[in-house]
Amino acid sequence: MKTTLSIAVLVLAMGLLSSGCKQGVTPATGGKLRVVCTTTMVGDMVKRVGGDRVDVKVIMGPGVDPHTYKPTPGDIADLSGAAIVFYNGLHLEGKMVDLFEEQMRDKSHAVAAAVPESRLLGWKAGEGGAHDPHIWFDVSIWATAAAAVTEHLSAKDTAGAAVYKANGAAFVASLDALHAEVKAKLAGIPRKQRVLITSHDAYSYFGQAYDIDVRGLQGISTETEAGLREINQAAEFIVAGKIKAVFVESSVSPKTIERVIADCRARGWDVKLGGELYSDAMGGAGEHKGYAVETYEGMVRYNVDTIVAALK
Repeated sequence: MKTTLSIAVLVLAMGLLSSGCKQGVTPATGGKLRVVCTTTMVGDMVKRVGGDRVDVKVIMGPGVDPHTYKPTPGDIADLSGAAIVFYNGLHLEGKMVDLFEEQMRDKSHAVAAAVPESRLLGWKAGEGGAHDPHIWFDVSIWATAAAAVTEHLSAKDTAGAAVYKANGAAFVASLDALHAEVKAKLAGIPRKQRVLITSHDAYSYFGQAYDIDVRGLQGISTETEAGLREINQAAEFIVAGKIKAVFVESSVSPKTIERVIADCRARGWDVKLGGELYSDAMGGAGEHKGYAVETYEGMVRYNVDTIVAALK
């Protein structure tokens, strides 16, 4: 079922759009194309492809959960004043679907639209979407998604098309190398220990791409919560398999994972907290020494190194 915005926000959006059309909202700042993005991952991609020709605003910062995020009046104003908008798509931004697909459809573009359907994974039954939206966890798929940014920036700013295409190609080449690096690092974990247990089911693309058994306590969307049955099942699995570590996520409450750890210890198995992973949002500058987690590539490297250190 499509999630709708509140009537008040929709009215505000329509009013701002109408006002923008009448007043001629400036689509650029300092000669740069004004671009608004939803998530930090999408924002990073647009910055890499757009380079010096774009002025990028990201409305969901570090630690923000896009599944439950509701746009503020300030967000609506930013979106209305943008020349072009990029979002993940596949219902990741569940509370903003109507805004992008209806009120702002002429200038809003989902990066997931560039990914062939054959590469998309399905949602679990009853979770409401056609496909799992967490495509950035397979670096090779995220590289494919970059084509949407290159295409739509080039169409909007034809004078910069050559720059966007060159930047896009360089970004894809960098991600190709990162994909190979991730594969090599994770292959070093013994097969029986290659099990990733996290707060919510965001890592299916990661598991498929890098041969990791992934299990999330909550569903694909964080709007669903894990109950006692899921916690007990997770504890039984961890104890039986002697899983070394489990992980919390930066954008999801750690309470469920903490309950699983306590349950495992009550059963005689001292499972460790392997660390905090970035899932639905990147980090802030300086959060982890040696890792630029405010960038997509830095976030991926931090996550992978954290997983390897805990499970190897």
